[in-house]
Parts: sequence; C-alpha cells; structure tokens
Amino acid sequence: MARKKLFLHIGHGKTGTTAVQSALAIASADLNSQGIYYPIDKNEQQKAANFAITSGNWKHNPEQKLSEQCLELAQSIPPSKSLALSSESLFWHIQEMIECKKEWEDHLEIHVILAVRELEEMLSSEYQQRVKRHGEKRPFEQFLRSRQFISSHHRKAAEVLQAITKHKISNTVINYSNHKRDISQLIFQIMGVESIYPRQQIDNLVINRSLSQKELQYLTMINSLYYDQFPWISARLSDALAQQLPNVESQKCRISSASRRKLYEKNNDYLQAINQHLEEANEQLPDLHTANFSKESPNDPKRNQKIRTEEDLSTELISRTLLEALRSEPAKKKLSNETVDELIKISQSDTITPNTQVELLEVAKLNRPQGQRLSQLLERARIRNQQL
Repeated sequence: MARKKLFLHIGHGKTGTTAVQSALAIASADLNSQGIYYPIDKNEQQKAANFAITSGNWKHNPEQKLSEQCLELAQSIPPSKSLALSSESLFWHIQEMIECKKEWEDHLEIHVILAVRELEEMLSSEYQQRVKRHGEKRPFEQFLRSRQFISSHHRKAAEVLQAITKHKISNTVINYSNHKRDISQLIFQIMGVESIYPRQQIDNLVINRSLSQKELQYLTMINSLYYDQFPWISARLSDALAQQLPNVESQKCRISSASRRKLYEKNNDYLQAINQHLEEANEQLPDLHTANFSKESPNDPKRNQKIRTEEDLSTELISRTLLEALRSEPAKKKLSNETVDELIKISQSDTITPNTQVELLEVAKLNRPQGQRLSQLLERARIRNQQL
C-alpha cells in the first residue's frame, strides 16, 4: 500500500507563521485541486484569509497522540491526495511523533518544515511580544537573566533536529531571518505548488511588525505606569502602531557586550546543532564563533535620519492613542502623581503636536487640579494651539 505524503509545517513561533497560514488558507481550494488537502474549519479559514492570528489547522488534543491524529486524517482523504498541516504547536509535539516512527512509517511519508531565527532576533521578538500583550515592564537584560540567557526555541529546535536525524525523517530547515519576505512562497515551493502561491495577497504584506527601540522604550514605561489599572493598554498601543505605521523599521533590543557574549555562550551548542541542517554558509545562524561582537556599528546618516523621522511619527501616534484610550476608559481611581508627571513629560516633547500637547495636559490637569505649574503649562499650550 502506498504511503500518504504528509507535510508538517511546525513553525516555530515568531517565524512568519501567521503569513504562512494566511497563504495556505487563501489557497486551500487551489491546494486541493493540486492534490494537497489542507483541512481547516470554515470560520478559521476565513479568519486566516483575512490575516488574523490563528492556530493554523491543527490543535493539540491531550487525549490523542499526534501520530494517531495524522493517521486518521490521512485515512479520511482519497488515496491520491497528500496532506498538509501547519501549526506552531506542532513544534512542541513533533518529537514524540518522530520517536514513535514505527507506528506510522508504513502509512505516512512525512516531510517536516521548520523555520528558525537568529538568536538575538528571536529573543527580542519574544520579549517584545510580552511587552505588547502581557504588560512586561522589565528591561530586556532582566528578561534574559530570568531565563538564564537560554533560548527555549533554539534548545527545542536542536532536540527536534537531533530526533529527525536519528530517525531519518525528510525535512527542510529555513533561516527565517534571511527569508522574512519570501517565507510563505518558499513553503509553497517545498510542497511543489509554487505556481498557486497567492502572491498578490501576500507579497509585501506586514501582518504584525516588531517595535522600534523608541516604541519599546515608550511601551515599557507605559506598562509600568498603567498596566495594573488598564491591562489592555499595551495591546491597544501596539496594535495602533502595527496598523497605522506598518513600515516603521524594527530593531533588535539593546544588550550589553558582556550579556551578549554570555547569550551566545549559553546557546552555542543549540546554534551549532541547527546549523548542521543549514548547509549553505550564508544561511547559517550566527553562533559564538561567527557573531560580530564588535561594539562599533556603521554610521549611516541616511538611515539615522529615517529612524528619527519614524520616531517622531511613533511618538505622536502613541501620545494620541494613549490619550484617546484614557479618555474613553474611565479610571477606577485618579492617576498617580508619577503618572501625571509622565504625562507632563511626554507633553513637552518637541515631536508632539500643539493639539496633542493641550489634550495631554488637560488629562494631567483633571488629576492635579491645584497644580500651578501645570496650569501655566496648559495655558501656554492653549495659546500656542490657537495661534496655529
């Protein structure tokens, strides 16, 4: 009996999975016509096709092994069809399936597709996700120390690839850091269906960009000030930045030279294990021996000016969105003196428009009605705004 071809795109997280799954959802009918069944619930298909974040087309079932689920799916489709599954959750469960190869090897021909990412980029992205969605307020280096400088994704990727090698599983490993723009197309190419890749909908799409250093600085400060009282605040602000300023250049989080070296020392074995599966030298992840530990970075005046311009846009958008959020969501109690001081500080930035400056100071004044200096600042801001 012929074995069923099964493509398993296992992520991992923060490697363009939302874009990949959107492309697969958009092309699901075309994939089926090309002999690849991509099973997905209709509602989930519509969400993914509209570029919403989903869990792909596979969810972990604690009562059933992954191998059992895959065998059931394979048996439910015509013999001539192949099967494709995509989910970040597969990354954490694929090793168990590989280790029990004898249970499925007579029925399935598996090809694992794993995307990995440069160490600093990956941990920066994880940290930023916590800032944007979970109220993280610690500096990046404190976040790293809390994890003993270990990247759980690189450690797990090394374990998965070791199991893949041991059991001789067909696989493709992609360095996402080199293929952010074409990761979805590459996966269609691996599956042999590049001709139906939905280029028009996917190419140049920015779904959920990372933050710039200035944006990250603002959001960690805002989390410190507001998150306990308004736990939705960082998500509201980061969503506004992604939607209204999608092309702002993201940057890796800053880290001291000593901590950076320690980061590579702690993860070097994992990086080298991954690089064994990235055969071309220009596709390999920087490790302890190839990373550039020089403090000097090239001075690019044109890029620096671009960053400054983008910082001004971000500052204005964060100020405006924060103000709107605080006005629309009544506080359970008055803002603290520290928060009022920060509002005043933000209002005095050179990049704030006169109208936004007035509105920020008005919110501060509501919470500090007796403040004489604040009254003077507000009055001057109103006069300046009226003159323009």
